[in-house]
Amino acid sequence: MKDNPFVRWNCLFLILLLLISFSQTFAQEMTTLTLDQAIAIALEQSYEMKSLRLTLIRAENNLTAARGRFKTNADLAIQAPNWNETVSEIQVAGSLPVFNTTGYTRYQGTLNINQPLPSDGAITLRSQSYHRDVSTYRQDLEQSVKRSEMFNSVSLRFRQPLFTLNRLKQGFKTANLNYERTANRFLRSELDIVYAVTQSFFTFYQSTRRHEIATVNVRQQQELFDLASKKYAAGLIPEVEALQMEVDLAQSQDGLMSAQGALQRSEDSFKQLIGLSLDEPVKVATDFSVERFTVDLQRAIDVALRHRTEIREGEIDMELARMAVKEADANSEIRGDIDAFYDITGVSDPDKPYGATWDELWNSSLDDIKRRPHNRGVVFTLSVPLWDWGVNGAEVQSAQAVLQNSELTLREQKTTIQRQVREVVLRLREAENRMDVLQRNEEVAQRAFDISLERFNNGDITSQELALDRNRLTQAKTSNLEAYVDYKLAVADLRRKTMWDFQSDSSLLKIESMQR
Repeated sequence: MKDNPFVRWNCLFLILLLLISFSQTFAQEMTTLTLDQAIAIALEQSYEMKSLRLTLIRAENNLTAARGRFKTNADLAIQAPNWNETVSEIQVAGSLPVFNTTGYTRYQGTLNINQPLPSDGAITLRSQSYHRDVSTYRQDLEQSVKRSEMFNSVSLRFRQPLFTLNRLKQGFKTANLNYERTANRFLRSELDIVYAVTQSFFTFYQSTRRHEIATVNVRQQQELFDLASKKYAAGLIPEVEALQMEVDLAQSQDGLMSAQGALQRSEDSFKQLIGLSLDEPVKVATDFSVERFTVDLQRAIDVALRHRTEIREGEIDMELARMAVKEADANSEIRGDIDAFYDITGVSDPDKPYGATWDELWNSSLDDIKRRPHNRGVVFTLSVPLWDWGVNGAEVQSAQAVLQNSELTLREQKTTIQRQVREVVLRLREAENRMDVLQRNEEVAQRAFDISLERFNNGDITSQELALDRNRLTQAKTSNLEAYVDYKLAVADLRRKTMWDFQSDSSLLKIESMQR
């Protein structure tokens, strides 16, 4: 067979392609990651975990705010100054109205100290004080009248709703349940991310191994092609066998280029998932070891039903739905409100001259507090809904429908969990059995190819027969790799589907430490 320039150009093109694809990768130091390292990076740097942590922080702060609503709080309002000047119409009996210009400058401070009550009421201690300069221009007298005054007041106020829903406790309970639900979702999402990283890790590893297998296949096929070319030139084999070797070489080169593209795609996907830059060169490594363990199907189902956070989330949804029904029903209930106050007030002597000092006005207002009767009062208000054209009834029925849907969803979720656990346990057993068979199959295929290669070198078999054994070896290696990856993924899936580590026989549920 003559020297084929097409084949040589193919080889040069393949070498150039590999050099270009790896030139940037090896320009930097390659980082090798194990599965545990990749998971640790993802749990710290990935977009999903950062977003989940922010969601958990939000729920935690909402709970802190709801708890703080039971504590004493204070607010201060200051007017410094409040200046106003207006013209007002004054009606004069038996005469035409006159227009006086009234103005004032006021400096005022109001301090409220509030103590919420567990009964959804509140006690407020209020202190108010202001200084005011008042002036009035009387049109009828064509003169201005001015006065300085000081006002001081201290009051105690009480408010208590009756016969209605305690919305303060309701809000705290809602915030607490929402936090627990978010914490449960965080844990479940964390396990989902661990599984996703495991899946992406082994997809990347699988692509790496397939690329290595394809590289070895090309090298072996190149050696066989060179050998066949020499045998054909010596007249030891017919031309058709040499041509077949050329076709096999081209096919192996095509397979290598496909493996290279798949490797690059899986690498980029892996780096994005765990939160690494796409420009950072990485590779993955695993010891290919398998730690066998026994899983009892019924125990796995029981463990999942006790530990899967979706069940607790379903119970929380039901509780929130019950609270929504109560809240909607409370809108049509009779409501009572008690409001009471007691305050002491003092006003400075109105005969004090305009421009009197603040101290004089202050002392005068305090003296007035001693003389003036104290203010007090209480009001009981009863609100009775009469009719609303069925609005509240519709709202209650809507909330009840949500409650019934939550109950239905929880029952369906339990059935789904049982099905998922059954599927993953069967998948684990299947992958374990496949590994036992396919590992032995790879060893046999390797031995068969070595024998066939020796026989081909001796001229006992044709290139087609050797190609069949080579394809069997490649398929055996690929199938064994797939079985190993399926087993590792099944183990990771079993962990997230049961929230239990059967290898160490320990729970993965840490929600108790996160609850408040």
